[in-house]
Amino acid sequence: MKEQVVINGLLINFYKFSGKGDGVLIFLHGWRSNGLVWQNAALKLAKDGFLVYALDLPGFGESALPKNAFTLQDYADIVTQFLKKTGIKKATLIGHSFGGRISIMLSATKPELVEKVVLVDSAGLILNRRTALKTIAKLVKPFFKPKFMKTVREKIYEKIGAEDYVATPELRETFLNLINEDLTNYLPKIKQPVLLIWGDKDKDAPIEAAALMHQNIKNSKLVILENTGHFSFLDKPDQFYKELIKFIC
Repeated sequence: MKEQVVINGLLINFYKFSGKGDGVLIFLHGWRSNGLVWQNAALKLAKDGFLVYALDLPGFGESALPKNAFTLQDYADIVTQFLKKTGIKKATLIGHSFGGRISIMLSATKPELVEKVVLVDSAGLILNRRTALKTIAKLVKPFFKPKFMKTVREKIYEKIGAEDYVATPELRETFLNLINEDLTNYLPKIKQPVLLIWGDKDKDAPIEAAALMHQNIKNSKLVILENTGHFSFLDKPDQFYKELIKFIC
């Protein structure tokens, strides 16, 4: 069921899948995605008795675009306020990619709100590719500022692997805010049980990131889904669900 709520002056769209049990799960999607990407898993979980929410984060799906450039803290605040508005005292967070960033920050800074954490091909660590993107983006932006250079500029961004930057022009400053923040120092602060689910062919969040998270989060388990990419939960949905349900039950 689709519902909406106003949080911090923004209309937030979300999907509610009602189960009969007490467990509450919050799904957070990745960049350029939306809450419905989790629909298949959410429907199964509801049948298994869980109360499931899948948010359209600000700027995506049917939720409003932020009025100013957002930081990761701003997105974390949206999720925190969502929990309060819906009367949820504690929930398990399931975050993919960008949604994983939010899950990491909330788990470390608001532990009273988080029961367990599932990080699926999560972003959050600055590896070599992200560092290069940060540096090149800063160098390229002023040089290609004239409007007539727009096509050339976008080709260069695509070449360095910044498709997300190009595809969401209204969120470019927000995107840069997010990728410039390294969450490594938050990882040891996470005390909840954590399940890391990763695609072995993931090029956006490489397997090295999974290993570093597993190493720095004390109470964590790493599951590698073979022959899957950045959307490992869609590439092998049955295997993903099997690992997920085993962890949250």
